[in-house]
This record gives sequence, structure tokens and C-alpha cells, in this order.
Amino acid sequence: MATVDLQFNLLDALAPASVKRANTKTSTQTRKRKFSLPVEQADRPVNRIAFVREQQEMTLRSVARHTGVDVRTLRKQEKPTANLTLTELAKWSKALDVPVVDLIEEPESTLDNPVKKRAAMVRIMRSAMSISDQAETDKMSALAETLVSQLVELMPELDGVTAWPQYGQRRGPDEVGRVAECLLRVDYSRDRS
Repeated sequence: MATVDLQFNLLDALAPASVKRANTKTSTQTRKRKFSLPVEQADRPVNRIAFVREQQEMTLRSVARHTGVDVRTLRKQEKPTANLTLTELAKWSKALDVPVVDLIEEPESTLDNPVKKRAAMVRIMRSAMSISDQAETDKMSALAETLVSQLVELMPELDGVTAWPQYGQRRGPDEVGRVAECLLRVDYSRDRS
């Protein structure tokens, strides 16, 4: 459903023609645009604005108050395929209180975000430490130590990461856990009256 904003000014309608011409020149320059602005669309998703806005639990009206942009234009801008300018992204960034980079959809071919990279590096380091701990030959131990030192060189914060735990692995059907080895005392002598 489309809505149209209309303004009726009776004083302008009743004013003489000379005054009308003077008012129209100034009023068109100072009047804000009431209709939504066109937004260029890309052929693939390029932004995550709607997702971030929902995560921030902000309404479009609230964003409109922060940005000064009408709700209809904001609705077009938050479509994943909306190709926005840096100025428009900066307005969204300020309104949602997030960095601009969080509003941009990265193509699938680019590298993963830093958190995923770090998690992958920690897993690799744990595997390298496990190999080092369980190496049975000197050659295997030397290779594992070289791998560990290279990983620490790439990412110094990996220094101190331990090997994968040996316990806590899945048990076979005939194995029982440590809890089954402990005796539990159960007291049934409560007074039941």
C-alpha cells in the first residue's frame, strides 16, 4: 500500500501571484523530500544491515530518528542486495552502534573472519602438541617440535596451548566410566512417620 504526504497551505493559495512565485522558489529549496529515495540494487547480497538491526533489536523508526532518513528509504537500504555508498553505511553504522565492516556481506571466496581463523589455528596447534606428546621416534618428535615452533612463529599467542585431552573420549560398549568405580553411600534410614 502506497501512501502520499500532501500539504495544503491556504495562505499560499490565496496570496497574489507575485508572492506565490517568490514563495515557490524558496520553498522548493528548503523543503525536505517526502518520498523515498531510489536505492541501487546489486545482483548478489552485499550487506547484512537487516540482520544486524534485528540483532541490535532496533526498529526502522528508531534508525530513521538517528539517521534522518525516511523509513521507506531505510527499508530499501536494508535489503541484502542494496548497493549503498560509504556515507549511507556510515549512517547505519552510527545508528546501530557497530563498525561499518559488520554491515558488509563478504563474498564466499574471501577468507574467513579472524575469530574462525584463530579457532582453526588453535585446533591445529592442539593436534601438533598431541603428535609431539605421543611421538614414538626421535624423527617424529623432531618433526612435531618443528611444526609447533612454526605455528608459534605464525601466531605467538598459541604458545602454551596444550595437547588434546586423553581422557573424556568416547568409551566402548564394554567400558565403564570413572564414576562407576566410586562407591556411593546411600542412607535409607530416614525417619518416615
